[in-house]
Formats: sequence, C-alpha cells, structure tokens
Amino acid sequence: MSDVTMGSHRRTVGVRRGGRSARVVQSVIDAVVAELARSGYGALRVDDVAALAGVNKTTIYRRWPTKSELVGEALRSVAGHHEPVPDTGSLRGDLVELVQRALAFVRTDIGGAVSRFITLGEGCAEVDVLAAGLKEESFARRMRVIDRAKARGELPKDAPAQLILDAIFAPVFSRTLRFNEIVGEATVVSLVDLVVTGAERGGGRKGEGRM
Repeated sequence: MSDVTMGSHRRTVGVRRGGRSARVVQSVIDAVVAELARSGYGALRVDDVAALAGVNKTTIYRRWPTKSELVGEALRSVAGHHEPVPDTGSLRGDLVELVQRALAFVRTDIGGAVSRFITLGEGCAEVDVLAAGLKEESFARRMRVIDRAKARGELPKDAPAQLILDAIFAPVFSRTLRFNEIVGEATVVSLVDLVVTGAERGGGRKGEGRM
C-alpha cells in the first residue's frame, strides 16, 4: 500500500461514525465524487468541493492535507473498502458474494466511473499512484477469503492466491467495463466453481503471478 493511501487511512480510522463529524465526512465524500465525475481528477479543486459540501476548506485540509488523499478516501468509501469482507463459511460462497458486490457497484453510474478511474487512471503519475494503492487495497481485501479457505483446508496451502483472484475478477471486469456486457449470477457461479475446482486439485501452481 502506498504512503498516500496509508496516510489517508490513518486519519479516517478514528472518525466517529455518528454525529456532526460523520455528517461532515459524508458531505465531503459526496462532493468529491460529484466533482470528480463532473471535472475529472486534474481539474478537481478543493475550493469547489468545500463549497459543494458546505464546509470551510480548512476543515478538509485538516483531515486530508492533499488532493490525492482526499480523492482516495472518497473512492475508498464509495467502493466499500470499509465494509467487512463476506464470510459465508465457504470459499465459493465468499467469492461469489465478492463478485456480486463488485458487479452491483460498477453497474451504478458512480461505481462505473470509480472503477474506470481505478482501472484506467488518467495518464498522470499522481493518479497512477493513487489508483495503484486502491487496487492493492481491493486485492488485499479479497485475499482474506483465500487465506480463510486455506486455514479451513478448502485449498492447498501453496494454492496460487493471486492467480485464483485474477482468473475470476479479470474476465468479469473486462466484460463489464470494457465491453459493457451483463455478467449474470449463473455465469459468476460457474466461473468461481471452475477456478476453485482447478485450485483445489493443485492447478496453477507453476503459473503464480499477477496478470
């Protein structure tokens, strides 16, 4: 995880989930997402975010000193990074739930914009660092279900976790974001079953690595 995303995470861990503080945070996050959709990262101004959120810009800078931290926290929030990962009791159930959550999110206007931002970026170094940090956070969350499955004995200890996740999520996001296809639940279940069955039988160990 990058220093940028770690810094933002540290500052928001202690935020109260109720009361005025929570309302201010939510209003700022909503304003950031709206401005990001309207003008993109490069043209986004903290002054505009503050005006839209109805807060003083010093309130924003006190919690998020840089624009990248501010945008990162907003994207992290709307993408559900603060939500607990599913725990259905089985690897297949957890993976299907993860994919279904991701699909439900990217099918919204905000979700599609956020997912394209994270996946494609805007071609500048600052955005690349931010997007890479968010991708790593998403990957780390998904890794938890693989680690639990290994602990339960559902997968061999040396099963290629990265390859398992890439084999499931890469085609789903490619079909959804790049080709605007509808990936149904039956397809998700079949894909998860195909990949997990291969992993259970020791497949993919020589092909470890991120795609």
